[in-house]
Amino acid sequence: MSNEKFDDGSTSGYAELPVPFAWLRWTRGESKLAALKTADPGLYYGGWRASVTRTDPNTNETHENPRLPLPIVERVSEDGKYKFQVYATNVLNFLPIQNRQRFELRERIKDPNTGKEREKIVAVSLEQIQGYAPSRQVFGLVFSANGSEYAPAVLFINKWSSFISFNKAGAQWKKSKAPEGMVLVRRYGSIGDAKGNPKFETFGGQGRSTPIEAIDISNPNFIKVIPEFDELFENSLAWKNCDMWLREGKQEEATSTPLVQKFNAACDEARLSNIEIEQLLKEQGGNMAKALQALTVGEEDVNSKLATAEEEDFPF
Repeated sequence: MSNEKFDDGSTSGYAELPVPFAWLRWTRGESKLAALKTADPGLYYGGWRASVTRTDPNTNETHENPRLPLPIVERVSEDGKYKFQVYATNVLNFLPIQNRQRFELRERIKDPNTGKEREKIVAVSLEQIQGYAPSRQVFGLVFSANGSEYAPAVLFINKWSSFISFNKAGAQWKKSKAPEGMVLVRRYGSIGDAKGNPKFETFGGQGRSTPIEAIDISNPNFIKVIPEFDELFENSLAWKNCDMWLREGKQEEATSTPLVQKFNAACDEARLSNIEIEQLLKEQGGNMAKALQALTVGEEDVNSKLATAEEEDFPF
């Protein structure tokens, strides 16, 4: 008799990484913030950032995220109402260990518990499909500038512009062949152009982005492979090959109207935080069409003003 007849319906769920880690995201530069290029080069040139603390959405309690060997800088929301701290750098020294990739159909919905807007994945594909956005997660170790410290992190790349430039940078680093028993610590980031200005590119006729580049590729940094690296590789294979994360097909029913989709796209382009989206709608009496008009009329100005807006960490 098949054991499936007496199955209790449990599923294995998402595979976890073997160690605590921090999420690192890529953000574009901002040429109007030249005064901060020494104190916060990741804000001026574009770079990587991770939250120092995280608020649990269920309990509203604040927790410390795993510590990274990176500078901590204080940033201020554009409305000047709150300050927050982030780990930030324009160049990241990173040893990749595992990676996984999929393409997601996303839409923004309002959380019934908090009233906040959040992004929802409604379908997943392992192949590129029109209308789907990329999701690349790279687990590895972030090294300090002098290589004396390192800590686990996941590079989270979910925009086409950063996805494409990250792949190009990776292809350049693959040309550096590590000697036997050694491994390459890659440098990903941006140091601006020859005049010391941030670099920008336009993808698909949309907003500007800063490309992720292979930095100092002529001087590769090879380090000795130690047992810890091999253990992390073996113990993170389940995360890389997680059936739940790689499951294709519809995740939930999509319910957005064309107006909602256009409004969400405009908010993403302007990099509005949840707080700022709520304030925008409130100012327009809850009328999304008026809010969209107010947002797109001054789109360039809004983009520059919101360059430092903090994004909510992604759940997976």
